[in-house]
Amino acid sequence: METTTDPDPSPPGPGAEAVGPLLDDLKRAAAAADGQAGADAVERARDSLKATLETLRLSPEEERTLAPQLERLRALARKLDEATVEIVAFGMVSRGKSSVLNALLGRDVFEVGATHGTTVRRGAQEWIDAEAGGFPDARLILVDTPGIDEIGGEVREVQARDAARRADLILFVVSGDMQRLEVDALSELRRHQKPIIVVFNQVDRYPDADRDAILATIEDERVKGLVRPEDVVLCAARPDPTPIKIKTPDGAVRTEWERPSPLIEPLRNRILDVLGREGKALVALNALLAAGDLHAEILDGKVRSREEEADRLIWRYALAKGAAVAINPVPVADLAGGAAVDVAMILALSRVYGIPLTRPAAIKLVRDMSIALGATGLVHVAARLIGSGVKASMAGLTVMSGGLAAPLTALGYGAIGLTQAAAGATASYVIGHAAGTYLRQGGQWGPRGVKTVVQDLLAQARADSIVDRLRDELRTRIKP
Repeated sequence: METTTDPDPSPPGPGAEAVGPLLDDLKRAAAAADGQAGADAVERARDSLKATLETLRLSPEEERTLAPQLERLRALARKLDEATVEIVAFGMVSRGKSSVLNALLGRDVFEVGATHGTTVRRGAQEWIDAEAGGFPDARLILVDTPGIDEIGGEVREVQARDAARRADLILFVVSGDMQRLEVDALSELRRHQKPIIVVFNQVDRYPDADRDAILATIEDERVKGLVRPEDVVLCAARPDPTPIKIKTPDGAVRTEWERPSPLIEPLRNRILDVLGREGKALVALNALLAAGDLHAEILDGKVRSREEEADRLIWRYALAKGAAVAINPVPVADLAGGAAVDVAMILALSRVYGIPLTRPAAIKLVRDMSIALGATGLVHVAARLIGSGVKASMAGLTVMSGGLAAPLTALGYGAIGLTQAAAGATASYVIGHAAGTYLRQGGQWGPRGVKTVVQDLLAQARADSIVDRLRDELRTRIKP
């Protein structure tokens, strides 16, 4: 067969070729705390994203449809170029996520309050005065998210999970012994290979013995196997005010409430230590993981878009063929015209799927698929020959009678034409979808073979009442 096959040359993308061996390289770089290895990992990730963007080969319509996903993929490339690290505070409401971020910043930027679920949308702030020694060029962004457990807060939960999905480092904030929802959320994040620091906040509210008991439970039962012990950090981001007795010049004593300084240095040091040793590897790893998901999403969208376009095209050509068969009284022209429509349809489908076909290759495909129709196809051809002969005779009778027999012949002509039209349209529909299968598989039939593909599609067309749908639509087009 004379075909030129280029089975959708979009690269496997970060989700396949890159995140296989590259993940191992990145993990080794992180484990060895090798700065050059981390830089090399970022460069490899950047090259992978660039190659993915350059070779997606989308049509203008596909680019418009998939614009949000493409922009997110480009944003990942910019993130690598700018060495941006997103540090996301994640957890249930009222655990002090906003307070933790404010304490790291050294100023109140994120809203805090006594209201349940004060944070209602994602917020971000650059952490300018922090420098990770091994990652000096990093641009650190602190991200606040809504809690995941608000009543009626499904949208907020989606926002929080989306921010966590894009994060390079997660601060999972708790304020006591962890609830089942927190443990489940932590497990989900770990399955996505996200680096996590568990922040035990509000420790100032517990006596020392209680605090130590809760910490032991968290480390030994709640996060064991999910987070390393050194990644469980205690802090008091916004300590409760304490009474301070002040003696006035006249000797009187008054009491004032004063909020102690935050206990935040252990967390700050742990974050910067992780970023200094593993920051570049984390950025590259997370960018590739996110890019892999986006690449798969783009390819799925590309496939759906092409499938929808192919379905519309096949339906249009099937109806065109049915209408042409119905009104053509010449048997040979009927057959030749129908085959020409099928060839034109396959050439159009090849352009949709990006698999160039020559006309001789398309003609051979039509012949192979017609043969694969087997006995059904032969009966269909015979019926068309007989029907077309009857149509030709009726047309001749109308001429010889000077038009007196026109009403009678029109009735028979229309009934036979509609039957032939439906049969021809159904055959074209099956041939079109079989050709689509052939093109989607890169110009080959695969282990099932052409006959099995065609017969299965024919059976499906009958079961799904495709024949009835084609007949009904053709009836509106064919007027006796």
